[in-house]
Amino acid sequence: MLYMNLKSFLLLLGFISIFFASHAQNKYKEIDRKNILKINLLSPFLGTLSIQNERIINSESSIQLGFYYFSGIIFGHPIPVGAVCFTPEYRFYLVEEAPRGLYIQPYMRFGRYWEDQNFNKKAGSSFTAIAAGIVFGKQWIWADKFTFDMYAGPLYTKAFFDTPSILTKDLYGPFNGYWFRSGITFGYYF
Repeated sequence: MLYMNLKSFLLLLGFISIFFASHAQNKYKEIDRKNILKINLLSPFLGTLSIQNERIINSESSIQLGFYYFSGIIFGHPIPVGAVCFTPEYRFYLVEEAPRGLYIQPYMRFGRYWEDQNFNKKAGSSFTAIAAGIVFGKQWIWADKFTFDMYAGPLYTKAFFDTPSILTKDLYGPFNGYWFRSGITFGYYF
């Protein structure tokens, strides 16, 4: 009797698996092109070079990897910090099919910052910063090849100095604490 119940249970489990697998194939249809290479149009004003690659996973989501280099110049004014950052992101499209439409995107940012020696000769003033945040945005596709993406949202950053005696309380917004992230990107969809 137990053998018969186990066999029936496994058969039922098989039918349920087939049902959900076929449903998932209908829901998450295969996307022909999967990548969008983007450049942030606001970057030059903030002294950065910011590039991103969005990889479409299915019709409802994508992952995006961003890289940026910060030169230490904001709106033409030098500040004594340079940086290289890496940002993994996961994007959920809310209304339309990926990669277009409204989305919500949680992310992490890992950055390595250093004090520019032209401003300050102190040793050990480099630091690592880890940030987490969320942005809300919308992405459009033109001529079936080009994308335009606008986003904004809050983030929180925690800095860790290489030299423990240096206090992070002297750092401001974008380097330690709450801040705001926004961007406007132009991309090529392939």
